[in-house]
Amino acid sequence: MKDKFPLVVGLGATGSTLIDYLSNFHEEIFLIEDWESNPNLEGIYQKESQININPLLDEDMCEMISKVYPSPGVSKDHEIFNFAAKNEIPISSDIQEFLENNNCFKILVTGTNGKTSTCLMIKRLFESFFPELYVAALGNIGEPVLKYIDQNLDVSIIEVSSFQLDLLNETEFEIGLLLNIEQDHIDRHGTFENYKEAKQKVLKNSHFNISYNEDNSYNKNFKNYRHLNEPKEFFESSIFMDWPLHDKQNLKASIQVLKVFLNNFKSNDYKEEDLYANIRKTFKDFTRPPHRYEFVSSFTGIDFINDSKSTNLDSMLMAVRSVHHNKQKGEIYLICGGDSKGQDFIKTDLSELKNVKNIFIYGKDKKIIFNSVQKYSTCKSVIDLETAFNTTLSMAKKGDTVLFSPACSSLDMFKDYQERGNRFKSLVKDL
Repeated sequence: MKDKFPLVVGLGATGSTLIDYLSNFHEEIFLIEDWESNPNLEGIYQKESQININPLLDEDMCEMISKVYPSPGVSKDHEIFNFAAKNEIPISSDIQEFLENNNCFKILVTGTNGKTSTCLMIKRLFESFFPELYVAALGNIGEPVLKYIDQNLDVSIIEVSSFQLDLLNETEFEIGLLLNIEQDHIDRHGTFENYKEAKQKVLKNSHFNISYNEDNSYNKNFKNYRHLNEPKEFFESSIFMDWPLHDKQNLKASIQVLKVFLNNFKSNDYKEEDLYANIRKTFKDFTRPPHRYEFVSSFTGIDFINDSKSTNLDSMLMAVRSVHHNKQKGEIYLICGGDSKGQDFIKTDLSELKNVKNIFIYGKDKKIIFNSVQKYSTCKSVIDLETAFNTTLSMAKKGDTVLFSPACSSLDMFKDYQERGNRFKSLVKDL
């Protein structure tokens, strides 16, 4: 019987760690990389295993492949998926390998919005309440899981996207957290139902489910984090006063994870009032991640908020809702636009935009956005972010807020949401 070897598709951060990991077990690895000038290719021949790049996918090759490991960014239309299905070659992923081969307590977190913030909150809670445990936040948050597969972790908090969940097979883990599901990545999944199905996989194989609604389809141990009964005065603390509404929800979800852990997996000696007092102390010096409803500065009494991580309509609407709730005075000027990724504006309730004085729209899908939002607020289509910013600046007055919350992907005009957010912050800082 011929030896079989793994096939990795894509050489980004995930693909690179997959090759490093698989090199420990295989003398030979196949790699498909469609980007010929990928800088990661430069060091590929220094690996311990022999790396065969872009092999011909024919009948002979199907006999040589043990598993296919697509990177999460690889399109579902890529020929490798049909090839694997036709030849009954199993598909796996870096997340799958980690779940199967690391013995730590695993918490998987997903949702359309709030994943990174929530992972960081859970990490802060666990480090505070259990300082003796080695806790790490991994996955889509920026740390590929396979970097940690050989480490003696106690608890891993793994941020998983719909792309990563699509690749996940039926392997059990301890806690699955589903924060929310709203329209996003329709260009990738084809329909909202397909996207929703991918997201819900985080609840399918977990021992304990935490979700945002009452849908316990898998008949598991289940909690709806929105029903968390925190003390009435908890969020009235000055610590959380300026937090956006959605981050307060993310914190509720994080606390629910902590309580599930305490009540089901760890001895719980905490009284309820002591628990919340310790949580307040825990977040006294917590820094929320950048580009997520990030207060930049105030100039001539005008507040500037960078919410560049907003890549869908729901996140933008939540940001508008938070400004309206937290400030209650002054006008809101919204800057948005980019690549809308196939979102259906007609099916989304945009009435929250009635609280916005003016909307300035730029980017690839500005016409679609303009036509969808113009009945809720005064809108203007502009050429780019700089023009939107300068036009807004000429209109805003003391007490007003300029909110940059694009509701779209950045890739039509920027490298990523970080570059987009940093550009907005530089415009503010240059005032």
